[in-house]
Amino acid sequence: MLSQEVKDFVTQEEKERANNVDILEYLLSIGEPLKREGNQFYRHEQHDSLVVNIKRNYFSWNSKNVSGNAVTYLMNVHNLTFQTAVKKINSDLGDKEFIAFKAPEPTYPDKFQYDVDESATTDNVIKYLVDERKIDADLVDMLVDMDFIKEDSYKNVVFKWKDKGELIGANLQGTREIPVEKRIHADRAYFKKVLPTTKEATNDGFSITRGYPENLYFFEAPIDSLSYLTLNRSTLSNCQLKSMDGLKFETFVQTVKNAVKDLEKAGKNLESITLCVDNDNAGREFIDKVKSYDFHRKDGKKIIINSDIPDLPKGQSKWDWNNELKARVQSPIKKNVSEEIEI
Repeated sequence: MLSQEVKDFVTQEEKERANNVDILEYLLSIGEPLKREGNQFYRHEQHDSLVVNIKRNYFSWNSKNVSGNAVTYLMNVHNLTFQTAVKKINSDLGDKEFIAFKAPEPTYPDKFQYDVDESATTDNVIKYLVDERKIDADLVDMLVDMDFIKEDSYKNVVFKWKDKGELIGANLQGTREIPVEKRIHADRAYFKKVLPTTKEATNDGFSITRGYPENLYFFEAPIDSLSYLTLNRSTLSNCQLKSMDGLKFETFVQTVKNAVKDLEKAGKNLESITLCVDNDNAGREFIDKVKSYDFHRKDGKKIIINSDIPDLPKGQSKWDWNNELKARVQSPIKKNVSEEIEI
């Protein structure tokens, strides 16, 4: 028994070396059947739902709901124990100089290139947003007419980012559900992509402004912001609804700074900030993070950070504003949707 314990013992140095190895370089070196898929991912040729993210140095096996580094890969794909996986990686590396994975520095174009093949019709995206996502039809039609929403040749929704009328970025949202085994992320049922843009615009996002942006509302995705607007159109005024494409603190800070500058030019002040993120662990942690900071106007008045997240139904671990909108539409008793069409 003692000899087995000694055999299984791994040092801290061995663990660090194994945990931080470049996962793609290592897996290819031991002959794992991985095939490149796009600029950021490799897919396993024998396990369709297993993908390796080369920019973030981890794998995701969606059908088994497993993700992690090279050690976790060996444990799950080849049924090794933790100690054996660590030992194997160190043995495979041998005396080779160990270079820990380092995420590449981001690069930015000098100018945003709108490389989207727009469709002549928006029928598919309107059907998706209205029929499936339950967003008000007149709201969607208005945003299409204002060139904020378009459809591309792959039937994706194109959400355009605009700054004072100038197109500075865009993100794409698929309208057809991806089979589980083909997903890059297990919980991401639809294709999503943010088009590369300038360094200045990278931390911007899709936004809707009504009047002056005296009241800021932050969301994780454009569909969440449109859902919230559908539910609250009669009460939202002098506001900006900003999509952060996730939980991007940098987008939050930049949006607040830009709003303050624009309001100062108009002789107005920022009055409120409301976080309307998903009701899940990550969303609640983001709220706590933002609320840990103090925000003050130049006149010394403190800006209170509010949160408005939908109640989490029993048995659910995550709930966003589109979930809430669909639930209210399907349950008329809960529905409290304004009929006002102004935007």
